[in-house]
Amino acid sequence: MIRMGMQMLLAVALAGAAARAADPPATQPAAIPSTAQSAGEAARERWNKFFGEPTLKFNTQPNGFLLHCLDRLPKSGAALDVACGQGRNAIPLAMHGLETTGMDISDVALQLAAENAKKAEVKLTTQAADVFAYDYGDKKWDVISIIYFNPAKPIVANIKNGVKPGGFVLIEGFGVRKQGGPPDESKYGANELLALFSDWTILEYQDGEFDADWPEKGKAHVVRLLAQRPR
Repeated sequence: MIRMGMQMLLAVALAGAAARAADPPATQPAAIPSTAQSAGEAARERWNKFFGEPTLKFNTQPNGFLLHCLDRLPKSGAALDVACGQGRNAIPLAMHGLETTGMDISDVALQLAAENAKKAEVKLTTQAADVFAYDYGDKKWDVISIIYFNPAKPIVANIKNGVKPGGFVLIEGFGVRKQGGPPDESKYGANELLALFSDWTILEYQDGEFDADWPEKGKAHVVRLLAQRPR
Protein backbone atom coordinates (compact mmCIF):
# COMPACT_ATOMS: atom_id res chain seq x y z
CA MET A 1 0.00 0.00 0.00
CA ILE A 2 1.30 3.47 -0.86
CA ARG A 3 1.25 5.56 2.28
CA MET A 4 0.32 9.16 1.64
CA GLY A 5 2.35 10.51 4.54
CA MET A 6 5.50 8.98 3.13
CA GLN A 7 4.67 10.27 -0.35
CA MET A 8 4.18 13.81 0.89
CA LEU A 9 7.42 13.86 2.87
CA LEU A 10 9.37 12.40 -0.01
CA ALA A 11 7.87 14.89 -2.42
CA VAL A 12 9.21 17.71 -0.26
CA ALA A 13 12.60 16.06 0.12
CA LEU A 14 13.03 15.42 -3.60
CA ALA A 15 11.47 18.59 -4.96
CA GLY A 16 14.78 20.40 -5.28
CA ALA A 17 16.24 17.74 -7.52
CA ALA A 18 13.10 17.54 -9.63
CA ALA A 19 13.17 21.15 -10.82
CA ARG A 20 16.25 23.17 -10.04
CA ALA A 21 15.84 25.42 -13.07
CA ALA A 22 13.26 26.27 -15.68
CA ASP A 23 15.44 25.71 -18.75
CA PRO A 24 15.89 22.10 -19.91
CA PRO A 25 19.44 20.83 -20.46
CA ALA A 26 20.80 20.98 -23.99
CA THR A 27 22.40 17.56 -23.81
CA GLN A 28 20.66 14.18 -24.07
CA PRO A 29 20.56 11.76 -21.12
CA ALA A 30 23.74 9.77 -20.67
CA ALA A 31 23.92 6.39 -22.37
CA ILE A 32 23.70 3.41 -20.04
CA PRO A 33 26.79 1.12 -20.08
CA SER A 34 26.16 -1.88 -22.36
CA THR A 35 28.24 -4.59 -20.66
CA ALA A 36 29.03 -5.86 -17.19
CA GLN A 37 32.57 -4.51 -17.35
CA SER A 38 33.92 -1.87 -15.02
CA ALA A 39 32.17 1.41 -15.79
CA GLY A 40 35.34 3.33 -14.95
CA GLU A 41 36.19 6.99 -14.73
CA ALA A 42 34.49 7.88 -18.02
CA ALA A 43 31.16 6.59 -16.73
CA ARG A 44 31.60 8.44 -13.45
CA GLU A 45 32.17 11.70 -15.32
CA ARG A 46 29.23 11.02 -17.64
CA TRP A 47 26.82 10.37 -14.79
CA ASN A 48 28.17 13.32 -12.81
CA LYS A 49 27.34 15.52 -15.78
CA PHE A 50 23.89 13.95 -16.07
CA PHE A 51 23.01 14.46 -12.39
CA GLY A 52 24.48 17.96 -12.50
CA GLU A 53 21.97 19.10 -15.13
CA PRO A 54 19.46 21.76 -14.00
CA THR A 55 16.52 19.43 -14.67
CA LEU A 56 16.71 15.66 -14.20
CA LYS A 57 15.17 13.75 -17.10
CA PHE A 58 13.40 10.99 -15.24
CA ASN A 59 10.80 10.45 -12.56
CA THR A 60 12.36 11.97 -9.45
CA GLN A 61 9.63 10.60 -7.17
CA PRO A 62 9.89 7.16 -5.54
CA ASN A 63 9.23 4.20 -7.81
CA GLY A 64 5.61 3.08 -7.57
CA PHE A 65 6.37 -0.64 -7.55
CA LEU A 66 8.81 -0.21 -4.67
CA LEU A 67 6.19 1.68 -2.66
CA HIS A 68 3.65 -1.01 -3.53
CA CYS A 69 6.00 -3.70 -2.17
CA LEU A 70 7.17 -1.91 0.99
CA ASP A 71 4.72 -3.62 3.32
CA ARG A 72 6.16 -7.00 2.31
CA LEU A 73 9.69 -5.97 3.22
CA PRO A 74 11.19 -6.19 6.71
CA LYS A 75 11.22 -3.05 8.85
CA SER A 76 14.70 -3.74 10.15
CA GLY A 77 17.93 -5.06 8.69
CA ALA A 78 20.21 -3.88 5.89
CA ALA A 79 19.11 -2.66 2.47
CA LEU A 80 21.14 -1.78 -0.63
CA ASP A 81 19.79 0.37 -3.45
CA VAL A 82 21.92 -0.31 -6.54
CA ALA A 83 22.62 2.71 -8.78
CA CYS A 84 20.63 4.83 -6.34
CA GLY A 85 20.97 8.16 -8.14
CA GLN A 86 19.61 11.03 -6.04
CA GLY A 87 18.10 8.64 -3.50
CA ARG A 88 14.50 8.56 -4.67
CA ASN A 89 14.20 4.85 -3.82
CA ALA A 90 16.83 4.52 -1.10
CA ILE A 91 15.03 7.08 1.07
CA PRO A 92 11.71 5.14 1.20
CA LEU A 93 13.64 2.04 2.26
CA ALA A 94 15.29 4.04 5.04
CA MET A 95 11.96 5.54 6.09
CA HIS A 96 10.56 2.01 6.24
CA GLY A 97 13.11 1.22 8.97
CA LEU A 98 15.92 -0.47 7.04
CA GLU A 99 19.54 0.56 7.48
CA THR A 100 19.96 1.63 3.89
CA THR A 101 23.01 2.09 1.71
CA GLY A 102 22.65 3.94 -1.57
CA MET A 103 25.39 2.94 -4.01
CA ASP A 104 26.17 4.80 -7.22
CA ILE A 105 29.19 5.60 -9.39
CA SER A 106 28.26 9.30 -9.45
CA ASP A 107 29.44 11.33 -6.49
CA VAL A 108 27.22 14.20 -7.68
CA ALA A 109 24.20 11.90 -7.41
CA LEU A 110 25.30 10.73 -3.98
CA GLN A 111 25.60 14.30 -2.75
CA LEU A 112 22.01 14.90 -3.86
CA ALA A 113 20.96 11.67 -2.14
CA ALA A 114 22.59 12.76 1.12
CA GLU A 115 20.90 16.17 0.94
CA ASN A 116 17.51 14.60 0.21
CA ALA A 117 17.89 12.12 3.07
CA LYS A 118 18.69 14.98 5.43
CA LYS A 119 15.53 16.82 4.32
CA ALA A 120 13.51 13.64 4.86
CA GLU A 121 15.13 13.27 8.31
CA VAL A 122 16.35 9.72 7.71
CA LYS A 123 19.77 8.14 7.90
CA LEU A 124 21.18 7.07 4.54
CA THR A 125 24.67 5.70 3.99
CA THR A 126 26.03 6.62 0.56
CA GLN A 127 28.79 4.72 -1.17
CA ALA A 128 30.57 5.66 -4.39
CA ALA A 129 31.25 2.45 -6.30
CA ASP A 130 31.19 0.79 -9.70
CA VAL A 131 28.11 -1.45 -9.84
CA PHE A 132 30.03 -4.12 -11.75
CA ALA A 133 33.08 -4.19 -9.47
CA TYR A 134 31.17 -3.81 -6.20
CA ASP A 135 31.49 -6.55 -3.58
CA TYR A 136 27.90 -7.50 -2.76
CA GLY A 137 29.14 -9.84 -0.06
CA ASP A 138 27.81 -13.21 1.03
CA LYS A 139 24.40 -13.26 2.71
CA LYS A 140 24.91 -9.63 3.77
CA TRP A 141 21.71 -7.80 2.80
CA ASP A 142 18.07 -8.19 3.78
CA VAL A 143 16.88 -6.22 0.74
CA ILE A 144 18.54 -5.28 -2.55
CA SER A 145 16.68 -3.05 -5.00
CA ILE A 146 17.64 -2.47 -8.64
CA ILE A 147 15.36 0.13 -10.20
CA TYR A 148 15.95 1.00 -13.87
CA PHE A 149 19.52 -0.16 -14.15
CA ASN A 150 19.14 -2.83 -16.81
CA PRO A 151 22.89 -3.37 -17.32
CA ALA A 152 22.99 -5.05 -13.90
CA LYS A 153 21.43 -8.16 -15.51
CA PRO A 154 24.78 -9.97 -16.03
CA ILE A 155 25.66 -9.66 -12.33
CA VAL A 156 22.35 -10.89 -10.94
CA ALA A 157 24.14 -13.99 -9.59
CA ASN A 158 26.44 -11.77 -7.50
CA ILE A 159 23.48 -9.76 -6.26
CA LYS A 160 21.53 -12.89 -5.31
CA ASN A 161 24.52 -14.23 -3.40
CA GLY A 162 24.65 -11.01 -1.39
CA VAL A 163 21.12 -11.48 -0.02
CA LYS A 164 20.54 -13.22 3.30
CA PRO A 165 18.30 -16.32 3.45
CA GLY A 166 14.77 -14.97 3.69
CA GLY A 167 15.86 -11.68 2.13
CA PHE A 168 14.42 -9.93 -0.91
CA VAL A 169 15.40 -8.63 -4.33
CA LEU A 170 13.20 -6.01 -6.00
CA ILE A 171 13.74 -5.18 -9.67
CA GLU A 172 12.05 -2.90 -12.17
CA GLY A 173 13.49 -2.35 -15.62
CA PHE A 174 12.76 -2.26 -19.32
CA GLY A 175 11.60 -5.26 -21.32
CA VAL A 176 12.62 -6.16 -24.86
CA ARG A 177 9.68 -4.34 -26.50
CA LYS A 178 10.93 -1.00 -25.20
CA GLN A 179 12.03 1.17 -28.12
CA GLY A 180 15.32 2.94 -27.49
CA GLY A 181 16.67 3.37 -23.99
CA PRO A 182 19.25 0.88 -22.71
CA PRO A 183 21.04 -1.53 -25.07
CA ASP A 184 18.80 -4.32 -26.30
CA GLU A 185 20.95 -7.02 -24.70
CA SER A 186 20.29 -5.53 -21.28
CA LYS A 187 16.50 -5.54 -21.61
CA TYR A 188 14.53 -8.33 -19.95
CA GLY A 189 13.10 -10.97 -22.25
CA ALA A 190 9.94 -13.00 -21.76
CA ASN A 191 10.13 -14.76 -18.38
CA GLU A 192 13.86 -14.00 -18.15
CA LEU A 193 13.67 -12.68 -14.60
CA LEU A 194 11.54 -15.66 -13.63
CA ALA A 195 14.29 -17.94 -14.92
CA LEU A 196 17.03 -15.97 -13.15
CA PHE A 197 15.13 -16.33 -9.87
CA SER A 198 13.70 -19.80 -10.45
CA ASP A 199 15.35 -21.04 -7.23
CA TRP A 200 13.68 -18.26 -5.19
CA THR A 201 10.07 -17.62 -4.21
CA ILE A 202 8.45 -15.21 -6.66
CA LEU A 203 6.18 -12.94 -4.62
CA GLU A 204 5.16 -10.68 -7.49
CA TYR A 205 5.92 -10.53 -11.20
CA GLN A 206 4.57 -8.09 -13.78
CA ASP A 207 5.40 -7.93 -17.48
CA GLY A 208 3.54 -5.41 -19.62
CA GLU A 209 3.00 -1.82 -20.68
CA PHE A 210 3.33 0.46 -17.66
CA ASP A 211 4.28 4.04 -16.85
CA ALA A 212 8.07 4.07 -16.94
CA ASP A 213 10.35 6.09 -14.67
CA TRP A 214 13.36 6.38 -16.95
CA PRO A 215 14.44 8.46 -18.74
CA GLU A 216 11.07 9.97 -19.54
CA LYS A 217 7.56 9.40 -18.31
CA GLY A 218 5.15 7.48 -20.51
CA LYS A 219 4.07 3.95 -21.32
CA ALA A 220 6.78 1.40 -22.09
CA HIS A 221 7.44 -2.31 -21.83
CA VAL A 222 8.39 -2.74 -18.17
CA VAL A 223 9.20 -5.86 -16.14
CA ARG A 224 8.86 -5.96 -12.35
CA LEU A 225 9.89 -8.60 -9.84
CA LEU A 226 9.81 -9.10 -6.09
CA ALA A 227 11.51 -12.35 -5.06
CA GLN A 228 12.51 -13.88 -1.73
CA ARG A 229 15.52 -16.08 -1.11
CA PRO A 230 14.69 -19.41 0.57
CA ARG A 231 15.46 -19.53 4.27
